[in-house]
Amino acid sequence: MPFMLNYKRADRVPTVRLQEALREAGFAPGPADGRFGVSTMKAVVAYQTKNKMPTTGDVNEALYNSILTGAAPEAPEAKPKKAAAKKPAAKPAAKSSAAAKPAAKKPAAKTTSTKG
Repeated sequence: MPFMLNYKRADRVPTVRLQEALREAGFAPGPADGRFGVSTMKAVVAYQTKNKMPTTGDVNEALYNSILTGAAPEAPEAKPKKAAAKKPAAKPAAKSSAAAKPAAKKPAAKTTSTKG
């Protein structure tokens, strides 16, 4: 299982170390209580913003090591972009069959006269 800290799942000891390192770096993670709460998440987001990283609020192993050591985080490897899927050319709209055929003549309606 990969290393991950976030507000849904966090181990106490790594979270305490993270909180202490964030405080030393000048961010405000709240008390170093081992709970990955809103204050800790906001401090992580501030750290990510300062270092031009995606602001997820989640801490993976690389980010954790970067915060603890104070070293600049490693740039993520660029993923090759997928080629855009080719869309088939739009077919012209089919002409309706009514337009292609002349209108059929209706027979005259029968009229009945009532004499009375």
